[in-house]
Amino acid sequence: MPVSDFARSAEWYGEHLGFQIVKEDPFYMELGNESGIRILFQQNEHSLHSHFIYPDGALQSSYGFMVDDAESAYQYFVNKGLKVGEIFDYQGKSFSFYDPDGNFIEVWSSPK
Repeated sequence: MPVSDFARSAEWYGEHLGFQIVKEDPFYMELGNESGIRILFQQNEHSLHSHFIYPDGALQSSYGFMVDDAESAYQYFVNKGLKVGEIFDYQGKSFSFYDPDGNFIEVWSSPK
């Protein structure tokens, strides 16, 4: 995942998604959480993002997190004042959020 500031991103992902630093060096930082999910930050010197943009301008996340309850996660993000998209109900609940570098990431939960 492209980030501009390892420390800022590690703090943000730690506070909001429970990640902790596993390994770091000058070129990358690896984080992990209690569920065993690992993410890798790479220094972003070119203002790149991890998502892609359709010709009509719509954003599409390249990856996301599956959670037990996307509605609760959505409410948490909203209550914290984080930038989120709208919540959708299509084959489960989902929404997308932006990290501090503007990466557009999806959160999804299976239908109950």
